[in-house]
Amino acid sequence: MKLSLIIPCHNNESTVLKTIKSIYSSNNINKYKFEIIVVDDFSLDDSYNLIKRNFPTVKIHRLKKHSGAAKARNVGIKRSKGSLLLFIDADAWFNKATIHNLIKQLDKNTDIVFPKINYENGHLLYPVFEDEKNYPRISACFLIKKKSLKKLDEYFDEFYQTYLEDYDFFMRCNLAGLNAKYIENACVIHANKEQKDYSERYYLEIRNLIYGRLKLGPRKPFTFTNLVKAFILGIFNFAWFNWYGYDRRNTFNKKVRLVLERNNKISKNGFQNLVLFLRAINKVIIDYKVISKKKKSFRKFYQA
Repeated sequence: MKLSLIIPCHNNESTVLKTIKSIYSSNNINKYKFEIIVVDDFSLDDSYNLIKRNFPTVKIHRLKKHSGAAKARNVGIKRSKGSLLLFIDADAWFNKATIHNLIKQLDKNTDIVFPKINYENGHLLYPVFEDEKNYPRISACFLIKKKSLKKLDEYFDEFYQTYLEDYDFFMRCNLAGLNAKYIENACVIHANKEQKDYSERYYLEIRNLIYGRLKLGPRKPFTFTNLVKAFILGIFNFAWFNWYGYDRRNTFNKKVRLVLERNNKISKNGFQNLVLFLRAINKVIIDYKVISKKKKSFRKFYQA
């Protein structure tokens, strides 16, 4: 049994070395034949050179242009030689027992296992709610049997680039009948996310919400209700997708107060977000022929 650890990396010079170090310092890691594959998504910082200097045995492939996390993971899959694929983002790292605990829980009836993910400050990132323990939705870290991927129509859908591509991936895994298991005693730490400008992310979140709705139908989170919510929160300039900025377990009234306080901002103002919203709609219109083909392919494969 060989293990391939796949790390998509884009401008993660401050954390990616910690990610790799956490692999080498994991309990029982030498028990497994493993390879580490970093796919550098055309980083503009020193990520690529830092990895080459500090970890010369790590296999690193650099994309010729910034293409998004979906493509980076797909390249990692295609270059992997392991029967088990363990994905972790370049701004997260393993606790010492995590890798071993994930692998030993992957029985013959399970295709995917996924860990608890906490931020550095101890704030729980995922899973927060009970239904999130039933099946993964985010791709910060998970382990999957490589042969199980053959049941999918494609790996990660590269049209998304980044954001919501993981929801799409795991939704298709579920439709294909892949079994998943949450491993509570396996823990991954995610770097804290300090406030920054989320303009480009807001644009991609809106574009991908619309794309996912057109391709997959009204499946959560790709619903008209969520699109309306994203529009309203954009006007109020609240970054709902920045889970580090608030506790998702808050009551509705508490969330309303947080929105009105406008501390967890998307950009400078709501008008800018309105422009981004319209830009996303325009992009979907431009790409509608491609989206229509993706929709037909998805529905034919899954008989949806």
